[in-house]
Order: sequence, then C-alpha cells, then structure tokens
Amino acid sequence: MKIIDFATKGNVVRFWLGADDCNDYYGDDWDDRPYEHNAGPVYDEFVQDYVDVVFPFDALVMEPQQDWHYSGNSPYCKDDMKDRMCPCVVVVSKETKENSWDDTYSYWAVSDAPGVHKFYFGDAMEAPESHRILMDV
Repeated sequence: MKIIDFATKGNVVRFWLGADDCNDYYGDDWDDRPYEHNAGPVYDEFVQDYVDVVFPFDALVMEPQQDWHYSGNSPYCKDDMKDRMCPCVVVVSKETKENSWDDTYSYWAVSDAPGVHKFYFGDAMEAPESHRILMDV
C-alpha cells in the first residue's frame, strides 16, 4: 500500500493508504491552491486502509500550510503532493531542530539533515492491525 492522503492533529498524522497500483486517486478540488482552503479528503473509493503515526512530543511535525513564509496560503494543491513536488508532512527530531535557527516547513522540506523525515504521497506504508505506529525520530 501507499500514502494517498493525510491529516495532522498535533504530533499525530493520519495517513490514508491506497493500492500500490492505484494512480488515479483524487478528491474534491485537488487541483486548487491552496490545498488547505480548497481540497477535500481523498475519495473513499480509493482508500484501502489507514494508519495513525504518533511522533514524539518534542518532534516538530509540519505540513505546508503551517509555514509563515506563505502568509496563510501555501503555494501547493494536493495534485502537487500527488506529483511528489513537495512532502505532505515533514518531521524533525528534537535534537535536529535544537541545532537550527529555522522551524519552517519550507526550510526543512529541502533539508537533508539527519533527523529530518519526509513523507510523500506514493510512499510505501503498511497499516498494522492496531492502525497505530509509534515512531521515534
């Protein structure tokens, strides 16, 4: 299975998963920018499973809309995420973020620093029976 949509709530991220061979998944207004004001969730017909990933309390969990550089409107639509132009979620470990002056999505989305984890639409992911993963970053 692979990531086909996401939602964040604090340091918990829900990833909706679809079949590996499904490439035509979409939701309402996925071609409209900014995604956070326009796009609906992926349509149920494409969802095979989901997983809630719980990151440590002190980790920095970000999606594009949380970047103050964008003045409240990210430059992305969900089709951009589907085309892997940007990660849907970036997670930065406590140790890595403490050694940096920047806490923005745009900075970390292009960083290759250790302790930075990027999640893209299309990334392989399997859901455990509990639908929950505790991830140490």
